Amino acid sequence: MAVIFNNLVINKTSTKFRPFLFNLISGRRRLLSDSEFVTICSMIDKQENVIFNRPENDLFNKLIAERQFVTVKERAVIEARLLETELFNIKEKYAEDFSFTIELTKSCNMTCSYCYMRNRIEKDTFITKSHVDAIYSFYEAYTDDHSKIAATPIITVTGGEPLIDEATVELINYITLKWPMTKLSIYTNGVNLLKFYDRLPLRFIKDIHVSLDGIRDIHLHRRYLDKDVNGKIYDNIVTGVRRLLNDGIAVKIKTTLDRNSYHRHHEFADFLKKTKISTSELYSHGYGAVLDYADPLDLDINFNNKQDVMDMQSCIAKIDANVASAPLFLSSAILYKALRRNKNEPFIPRHQRCDSRLLSYYRFSCDGNVYFCDCVQDDGSDAIGTYYPHISIDESAVDRLLKRSVLNNNECQKCVYKFICLGGCPLSAKGQGTEMSCGIYADDEILDNLEFDYQ
Repeated sequence: MAVIFNNLVINKTSTKFRPFLFNLISGRRRLLSDSEFVTICSMIDKQENVIFNRPENDLFNKLIAERQFVTVKERAVIEARLLETELFNIKEKYAEDFSFTIELTKSCNMTCSYCYMRNRIEKDTFITKSHVDAIYSFYEAYTDDHSKIAATPIITVTGGEPLIDEATVELINYITLKWPMTKLSIYTNGVNLLKFYDRLPLRFIKDIHVSLDGIRDIHLHRRYLDKDVNGKIYDNIVTGVRRLLNDGIAVKIKTTLDRNSYHRHHEFADFLKKTKISTSELYSHGYGAVLDYADPLDLDINFNNKQDVMDMQSCIAKIDANVASAPLFLSSAILYKALRRNKNEPFIPRHQRCDSRLLSYYRFSCDGNVYFCDCVQDDGSDAIGTYYPHISIDESAVDRLLKRSVLNNNECQKCVYKFICLGGCPLSAKGQGTEMSCGIYADDEILDNLEFDYQ
């Protein structure tokens, strides 16, 4: 276990990066010299009330003075203060803005081998303009401030495939008529990006997330289940991405890796550079593993096990310095966000995994239900309301999610990782039949082998 006095020791086994301490309650980060690292390792299994040897005692007092180590008494004061300031009442549940997600359709023009919707019988479901109108009416019915509706900053548009045909493209334009002050974030596989490019409301688009799993043969093999498809599909996706970048639209390439594809990711990195995609200031890249929320680590073991993902992460770190710390383990996302923050940016402990607030980050599904986020694989059981054909909110369901907190859970309160785990994703916990999901924080091997390039 690489924890010492509420500090996680990172790069404990790394041959590439210097070891450092990350305080799990204050967020402080401190690089360790070679001699300090040796001393820290000798202290890891000791408690504050033991007798240290001279080097250990000197380093302990030094880190206490620097506030890298926080004593048991001081930790108790900090946590008591959090308990006093974290509110769980109706006044605190309203959002500052009403950003949300619209699922335009469950239909898709790809048959990806790892898609969780590939066997869903309702895959040809679409929403209509009446659904979009109903979303606006939903906010009118429940908002505490009507001016926030028009001022909605971001609307995320997803599917299925949101650019699947002329009707969904028309819906995207209709959304901008209903919310003329908003910006759109569109998630697409890019197959029809070039086809419908001139019909997209580009001036309303903040960014477009395009799914690309690698070079041509890797991508098409994974996305069409070994079917023989026209290679121009891939060329059109790439051309569409380059055109977006040339027109000043930010593009995030989303790559899903597994044990069979990550070995060739260096070829994809070279391709993106050669096509001048990755050299654009408007380009970014996100990585993920194939997920299964019923697994303790959220992994679909048909595609990747724990060791596979650790190997993938190491591979990416060698290829792309900008994403050397890609959180392929879903449960590590908050930890990596804290590690990546700017040196002068404070770390403010939270008590909930999700930024759940009434009327914000909602997902409006094709089934007419409203969900608390866009991660839910909707079957209706996690709905917190409806918007079509009837409008409703289940106050008890909202209340349960708002109160899902490490400060309200006895086991979490005892855990050293609680302010970076935050009980894990509610979807993961439900899939495992538990109240909270620990993810990587219950796995000593992963924690011992965490790597991060902290300068």
